[in-house]
Amino acid sequence: MPLLILGLGFAVLMGMAAALGRPALLAPFVGLIGLLVLFVIPARLAFWSILVVSMLLVGPVMYFGKLDSARWIPPLLTLALYVPLAAFVLKPKKPSLDAGWPLWLFILAMFLVVAVCSTALSSPMVGEVAVASRAYFAFWSVALALAVGMLGPRDMALAWKALLICAVIQLPVALYQYLVVAKASSRLSPWDAVVGTFPGNMEGGGASHGMGIFLLIAMAAVLSLWRTRQIHRGLAVLILLSILGSLALSEVKAAVLLVPLVFALVYYRELLQRPMLTLGAVLISVALMGTLILVYENTFYANRGMTLSGKMPTSPLEAVQNQLNPEQMHIRSEGAGVVVSRAARMADWWQRSVRYGDPFHALLGYGIGATQISSVGMGELVRQFPYSLDMTGTNILLWETGVIGHLLLMAALLLAGMNCASSARSPLVPVEHKALLEAAAAGLVIYAITLPYSNFALRAAPSQFLMVFMLGYSAYWWRVVRLGHLIRATGPAHTPNENFENNTKTDLAGKRPTPRYLHG
Repeated sequence: MPLLILGLGFAVLMGMAAALGRPALLAPFVGLIGLLVLFVIPARLAFWSILVVSMLLVGPVMYFGKLDSARWIPPLLTLALYVPLAAFVLKPKKPSLDAGWPLWLFILAMFLVVAVCSTALSSPMVGEVAVASRAYFAFWSVALALAVGMLGPRDMALAWKALLICAVIQLPVALYQYLVVAKASSRLSPWDAVVGTFPGNMEGGGASHGMGIFLLIAMAAVLSLWRTRQIHRGLAVLILLSILGSLALSEVKAAVLLVPLVFALVYYRELLQRPMLTLGAVLISVALMGTLILVYENTFYANRGMTLSGKMPTSPLEAVQNQLNPEQMHIRSEGAGVVVSRAARMADWWQRSVRYGDPFHALLGYGIGATQISSVGMGELVRQFPYSLDMTGTNILLWETGVIGHLLLMAALLLAGMNCASSARSPLVPVEHKALLEAAAAGLVIYAITLPYSNFALRAAPSQFLMVFMLGYSAYWWRVVRLGHLIRATGPAHTPNENFENNTKTDLAGKRPTPRYLHG
């Protein structure tokens, strides 16, 4: 009855506001209704909406529909997830053991504090801060939702399988972009238009680097599942062939060069126990890398008569060498700015921030959004440079959060990867999730070492979702393993936290987990 009276009163007030003929008066009522909906929306629905929109919808809408504002949809969905997350955390719970939190979460919190302090001490503009919030604050809700147990292991395993389906979907989309869009382009590098379902545009390319790294992580997941016999051999071969086909069409050199690293991260445990298997895996990975490089050279770099000094490299290896040259810079022939290598951008930051003595900005940067270009706002550093400052994640972090922010984020990624590897060795983790934890460990390491390569971790919604998903996955299983150790140490009188007890039933007294669902 009280709810009915409250609802009727709310409806009367809303009707009176509508009768005045001022739509602005309805905004508070609509906002309140939206807030109430967010409190009752199922966590699974929110999570799967974010996954589908980020991985499959926002990219094609931006690419084929040419609707650049669609990039705001995933951040808004992840920001909305904070509401049911807060309701879940504040829900009354039975007194029980607390598993605590992994160290990387505190390091990540320090990174966000550094970003906020750097921005407050600079001269931030509302527009640039609002735009930069997509990268710095929005997506962490996914990691926290997984860490506190809003979703169970079954949903996480299904999410990994959904990501593998997304990896297969990249091939037909990339094939269309290569045969139709790139062939019709007049750009000197038309294959930049091959981005799969990742954000981009037909004329200027897009997040092909992010797609390449995503395919590597999907490859690591398939290899880990295959290695533990948790996936059918034929299905694994199909997914791997789709991944290799997408890599061959998209011309992502760094991703190809990282293929041996993926195999090494997956098979490193067998290095001493089964050296022949490890050697075979390394040889296969090197062969795959060499084959893809040859495909690039004979397809994308064929019949080029100019070197980079004359605007374009003539081979993939020359392109890589140019990007590693700290003095590589030339003016575009059409006069539209300059082309600067990745190493030259780093050298320029070192000269301006360290060598010429600007310790404050070298350590803390100029605040979030300082390198951002958008219709909402432009960062304070954008007009001071003849080239874009947000080409790589390292450039963004050094200019916006300084050396401290960059090191903190990299440390958080590496520590989370180490947590994945340690959790994968626990008898409390089911076999399927052990394999996926090893894939997540490889993925987080790849994210950390590719910050100097591209900006996908801070700019592309699919890559951001994948990163926070792996971080949340790492935190969830770290807490499960930690809770199991605490219960064994304190005795059977204590029971697990109900958040985890509702998601998986584990026989903590023995070594074999008994999940609520079947594996394999």
